[in-house]
Amino acid sequence: MIIQAAQQSIELLPEKAFLWRQENLLGLSDLHLGKAESYQFAGVPMPSGGHLADLDTLNHLIHQYAVHRVMILGDWIHNKYSLSEIVVRDLHSFFAAHKTVEWTLLLGNHETGSHDILRNMPFHFVEEELQIGPFLMTHGHKNPSTDLFQIQGHTHPIVNIHQGALRLKLPCFVLEKRALTIPAFGSMTGGYAVKPGINKRIFAIGNGEIFEVE
Repeated sequence: MIIQAAQQSIELLPEKAFLWRQENLLGLSDLHLGKAESYQFAGVPMPSGGHLADLDTLNHLIHQYAVHRVMILGDWIHNKYSLSEIVVRDLHSFFAAHKTVEWTLLLGNHETGSHDILRNMPFHFVEEELQIGPFLMTHGHKNPSTDLFQIQGHTHPIVNIHQGALRLKLPCFVLEKRALTIPAFGSMTGGYAVKPGINKRIFAIGNGEIFEVE
């Protein structure tokens, strides 16, 4: 689904990412890679390997749209305990397969304490926010004051769908007058429920499709 923002066409993808074709840029946020490993470190039993599905989806998008720029709007990993030997090995293989991609990571709140580890990955790091054309790209946890159209993550928006006996919680994009909030890309993330309202449009993701919630 294509929306208009700041006089630009932005394509919302059912894989919980967005595509800005004019800049050949794929954007996503909140993967929280290695979340299971961080729970294991804390003594909570949880199976490893959840990061592989997310990396596979990202790999698919890079090839499908032939993008050369990927921007992560924060929370690439869950915390500094996420990077187990296995996760690091898998990330090394992933990046080795995408050497021509320009990677940018806006440091989110979950990257705190992990900067030195992350510098071993081929990211261009952005400490705060980044202006690209008419957009201010940001993680979303600091609410910068700006007149630019803001694209952000952080809140993991979901929408509750109630139709008869049907009860669903679906990831969604939230389009407001001056901001687009994108859903968490990661498969092991919770969510914050949102509702449509004045100057707030909700685009839910279900069954591989995107639809607007009235």
